[in-house]
Amino acid sequence: MKRAYLTTLTPLRGIAALLMVVFHFNMLVLPIINPAITQLHRRWYLFVDFFFILSGFIITYVYGSWFEDRVLAVSFRRYMAARFARIYPLHILTLLWVIGLYLLLTQGYHVVLDPIAQGVFDASAIPMHVLMLHGFNTVRSATWNTPSWSIGSEWLLYLLFPILMLGFRRLPSMGRFALLLVVLGLYYYLTKSIQAGQPYKPWLWLLPNTLDNITFPMSFLRCFTGFLLGMITYHAYNQQSGLYWLRRSWVFVALGIGLAISYHLQLSDTLTIWFFPLLILGACYNTGRVSKLLQTRPFQRLGDWSYSIYMVHMPILFSFLTIQLINPPAPSAPAKPLVYGLAGPITCIVFVAIVLGVSALSYRFVELPARSYLNRKLKSRQLTNQTLKFS
Repeated sequence: MKRAYLTTLTPLRGIAALLMVVFHFNMLVLPIINPAITQLHRRWYLFVDFFFILSGFIITYVYGSWFEDRVLAVSFRRYMAARFARIYPLHILTLLWVIGLYLLLTQGYHVVLDPIAQGVFDASAIPMHVLMLHGFNTVRSATWNTPSWSIGSEWLLYLLFPILMLGFRRLPSMGRFALLLVVLGLYYYLTKSIQAGQPYKPWLWLLPNTLDNITFPMSFLRCFTGFLLGMITYHAYNQQSGLYWLRRSWVFVALGIGLAISYHLQLSDTLTIWFFPLLILGACYNTGRVSKLLQTRPFQRLGDWSYSIYMVHMPILFSFLTIQLINPPAPSAPAKPLVYGLAGPITCIVFVAIVLGVSALSYRFVELPARSYLNRKLKSRQLTNQTLKFS
């Protein structure tokens, strides 16, 4: 039976995707916030971990009942077909977009890229991207449409979910509590593994006590840990844990403020991460002002576009950088200062507006039609196989 759509969760995903856009703009293009005032934006990479947690929650909510007792081949095929139709079309389109930019630069205009850019545009990683296995390659940094590393990691989690669900279902209450402690331990291990130092030098902007590792195997462990926490969060939701307090709008707002303060104070990611499951539960439980706000049309559309926002913002950014490399400033032109007035915030607003516009088009003309087409074709193929089997 199809589960009811949780309308208050979708906008949270959209907000998180939008903040990831701002995070990457601030890091790669122009600073938008004076670090002397606050550095809360430096840890917005954690919204990727929010995606992992939310994904674990939603997948368990929608498909958990399919695999509670056993894993049937027909159920597994239906489940994986739905996940493939959801994420693959836009993934492959954005990959082709970035490959096209690379060919335009190197073959069309013969631009010589610096070593870091050459690492990003690693031709040997393309087959891994096509197979959605790029979350498990051995390169030292994310490649091509760089944010899609998380999609590669999640894809394996989708494959493993039925087995995880079988095991999770059989855990007693104390076993699930022990699993929560394991999640805490894994997050602590992940933050300390970065602190110990990594062999890949380009990422010197990494902060102490950070989860921001985007290379295998730690990237997959990061995704796995968040996904497990999402499954545990769903169990808490199913048991109505914390309902009395978390359903209150002021508690939801307080949690949001607490998250911002945690970012501002640069607390360890091991601590900050726990705001996310509480916010997810709060959004699910709330029936007051927060719920009404999240169910307004702008927030619902933002949530609908969230996957497109996440997947197209880096190709758009690469497109602007490509134009800049093709039309470099004159050698005599003075270098612009790193920080200059309102240029950063204004440029960021324009960039976000472009990303939103492209995402709306992508959702309408790529995601929805491709998903509908693939679902029809895959369903038709399954029915054909069943007919042949019993004929």
